[in-house]
Amino acid sequence: MSKEIVFNVGKEQTRIAIVEDGKPVELYIENAEHKRTIGNLYLGQIRKVMPSIQAAFVDIGQEQDAFLHFSDLSDNLPYLLDFLGLEKPKVEAIDVPTGKKDWDKRPSDILNRRQTILVQVTKEPISNKGSRISTDISLAGRFLVLVPLQNYVAVSRKITDDEERRRLESLASSLVPDGVGVIVRTVAQDRDAKSLDKDMKLLMERWRRVEKRLKDKPSPPELVHEDVDMASSIVRDEFSEEYDRILVDHEGLHSSIQSYVRAVGPQLVDRVELYKGNQPVFESVGIQHGADRAFKDRVELPSGGYLFIEKTEAMHVVDVNSGRSGKGKSQAENSLNVNLEAARVIARQIRLRDLGGIIVVDFIDLRGEKDKKKVYDEVKKGFEEDRAVTKVLPMSDFGLVEITRQRLRPSITTTFSSANGTPSDDGGGDGADPKELRQAERKIQSLEKEVKKREREVKRLKEEDDTPDEEVTALRQKIQALEDKLEAARAQQVAESAESRPSPAEESTASAGDDAVPEDLVEDIEQWLVAHSDAHRAVTLQVHPFVAAFLRRPVPTYTTRWFMDHLVRVHVEEDAEVPPHTFRATDKSGDPLPESP
Repeated sequence: MSKEIVFNVGKEQTRIAIVEDGKPVELYIENAEHKRTIGNLYLGQIRKVMPSIQAAFVDIGQEQDAFLHFSDLSDNLPYLLDFLGLEKPKVEAIDVPTGKKDWDKRPSDILNRRQTILVQVTKEPISNKGSRISTDISLAGRFLVLVPLQNYVAVSRKITDDEERRRLESLASSLVPDGVGVIVRTVAQDRDAKSLDKDMKLLMERWRRVEKRLKDKPSPPELVHEDVDMASSIVRDEFSEEYDRILVDHEGLHSSIQSYVRAVGPQLVDRVELYKGNQPVFESVGIQHGADRAFKDRVELPSGGYLFIEKTEAMHVVDVNSGRSGKGKSQAENSLNVNLEAARVIARQIRLRDLGGIIVVDFIDLRGEKDKKKVYDEVKKGFEEDRAVTKVLPMSDFGLVEITRQRLRPSITTTFSSANGTPSDDGGGDGADPKELRQAERKIQSLEKEVKKREREVKRLKEEDDTPDEEVTALRQKIQALEDKLEAARAQQVAESAESRPSPAEESTASAGDDAVPEDLVEDIEQWLVAHSDAHRAVTLQVHPFVAAFLRRPVPTYTTRWFMDHLVRVHVEEDAEVPPHTFRATDKSGDPLPESP
């Protein structure tokens, strides 16, 4: 099997494709807004400790508090807290006993609200969930993984030769400094002492920089160590003798990768090539079309069948269809062939899209158990090269195969809308796509749920006597930001709906002119809301499109101001039949309110 890594560097983003036998199997896109955070170290502050769910929530400076499950607490947690309490943090100053540590106290007795703690990101934020973090701190190098405040040497289980394992363990033991542990990675197999020693020194230099940051006593939340970017992490973790080449279309990145490979694997440096062609590099190597397929719901199969890949709130669903395939074959033979073909494509598409969580595949019904097992074995075979932890269950009586795949970050199809790195929430096009409208509606519903959750939190915090005012204020600011996003999502949904059909309201809006500012009407609406706020905490206002545009124009919008000032949630609907000088108020079901003007 031929394997290569292709880098396409643009002004605002970098695209990376891992290619096997000429087909892209993994695709990564990184820009300023979507940077890799896995591996970053943060000095965080515990916001809540919740023994009922065996977890704590930690503020690390992101939009959502990070999730620290008690199972992600390292066995050296007491030593880590002692380390943070030092005036000049140094790992050598902490006496770490040999072997696995154990502590008798419950996590909820060690962790306290507003406590400062050092954590590492293990999963990036997904949807409304914050990052998943751990106190099991580690710094990864090419051949070694440094584990501060530990006292052990471990060798990767993938190295099966006993003699080689003993050699590497002895070598690593002679190199490891006091106060840290080390894990020998699989790629260290057959490496000499010089290579491992150089890697150890580089890792200790990184850790010393972390200690220096902590010595300055930064106020949490604070980023104290940023792991390498996506491009560097893929070269560090993935590139080996199995790859035929690395192809880079940017001189600076090419030089950087060459320098790194020359230091850690000089025998591979000639496989790092600079692309100088006129065509975009993805098109030149023939993978642009394959990358584009990752963003389509429908994926054609060579035989004439096709797949539908859709995302729901709980899982991804794949439907296998026979389509035009099977001429001259029996139904059983055709079903088996299409299913086997689909199994290979599905595994490749899941890796390419980086889908995670639960994935359910609805194959074409098969009668024989042997045929079902063939399809199951083909699906499992497709994930043999997958770096993510994946489990596949045998086909059920209904022809369903359930897959669970490790999810470390949002899939590229969630973050981007095309292989060129276009953000997934961008508008555009000549008409409204029903799928985009459904996505907008789901986004609105999600934001509404988040606003309600934050409101309940504000109410609860107010009832707690020891809650400082600044926490309530900060939470109100988050609510306001959510309200702004909610109104923007609603405005986008209305705009996308309007694009699909010309409306008389457009002519009315244009004829109204810029001088028809409905400030008096805005005042009337606010007075009505104040007068009826006790009876109605959520209302829908039907107004002329010109008035709706005026209400959404300022930042924050009028609806956000009304919510913050009067705690009344207002949803604006456009109705060209409503005169520009008035409004109509309805409840959630759309029925007119009796107090409506």
